[in-house]
Amino acid sequence: MRTSSVARVGGSVLVVVLAGSCRSEDAEMAPGTLRSLGDMLVGRSQHTATLLPGGRVLIAGGGTPEQARGSVEIYDPVRGVSVRGPDLVRPRSGHTATLLIDGRVLVVGGLGAVSSAELYEPASGTFRLTSAPVQARSDHAAVLLSNGKVLILGGDVSGVGATPTASAELFDPETERFEEIAPMVTARRPYGVIALPDGRLLIAGGTTTGKVVTGAAEVYDPRLQRFESVSSLATPREKHASAPLPDGRILILGGNRDPNGDGLNSTEIFDPSVNRFLPGPDLRQGRYKFSALGLPDGSALAVGGAQFLAERVERGLTRSLLVSDQEALRFFPALTALDGGQVLITGGYAAGGSKASVWRFDP
Repeated sequence: MRTSSVARVGGSVLVVVLAGSCRSEDAEMAPGTLRSLGDMLVGRSQHTATLLPGGRVLIAGGGTPEQARGSVEIYDPVRGVSVRGPDLVRPRSGHTATLLIDGRVLVVGGLGAVSSAELYEPASGTFRLTSAPVQARSDHAAVLLSNGKVLILGGDVSGVGATPTASAELFDPETERFEEIAPMVTARRPYGVIALPDGRLLIAGGTTTGKVVTGAAEVYDPRLQRFESVSSLATPREKHASAPLPDGRILILGGNRDPNGDGLNSTEIFDPSVNRFLPGPDLRQGRYKFSALGLPDGSALAVGGAQFLAERVERGLTRSLLVSDQEALRFFPALTALDGGQVLITGGYAAGGSKASVWRFDP
């Protein structure tokens, strides 16, 4: 592994959460801090940031919305440094990276490499091509299943977002082969695909043929290898995010109702016991092209896609509180859950291009 380029990201710390600092008079400040950790080696958006065994983070690809990168860096949250890693075999953005049970990382598709897949081998610290996926795709979803296989679904086959696919396939780490399975009910570029407590996966909303935003929802049952429709979202939405709740329900946040519209501030809650969506609490700001994840205390953190960098939906879902008034509009940052409820926030793009900045959220 090459380590000639080193970026210090553990230097100056800027605490941007101060009581009463929010410009909106009625917005309350949630607990937690956002700390600036400096910059990555390069600016990235639509990249992946995968937590490796041992605690380091593999940051791969991305770039500007128009041009994919092949560069990789590995961030060490203990030392606070990011070092140059081995390049991807193919430059790509809008790809997926999935940590396998054996510690390898499967990288699939993405702009610039829609028809290829590769594996990161931690023993050698290198990437190598593996068998090609059945369907070329970018802006798709990939989820590790309990049996160790990876489900890859949906996405765009044209590279411009106008030709979504319903196809789905499974990657077997033992044979390194992709196997096509029955397709989704709705062709879509999916967002916020998430596992339910019973092992099923929820796929809700997204962009379907002709860049039409859909509210259609379905679940994938890994035992049957089959997709089945459930009730639709109350509001069609794309470029949204999702997070699990402690009681097994799923919070669907924000997104866009129209590809050219403003971000939604509404949320919905999927109840798997009845396969229906219920109204959730409003976000403080409309957000789209953002990321979210659940925190250990049962709250959810939403980052990017709005002028306020982040906000936290509290446990109990009674209110959504800002954790930063730092104006930092950026789209498609990557979130990585660290120990102790901390979250690493990397990159995203704005009017000036892709950002190299790194933040850490501490609850």
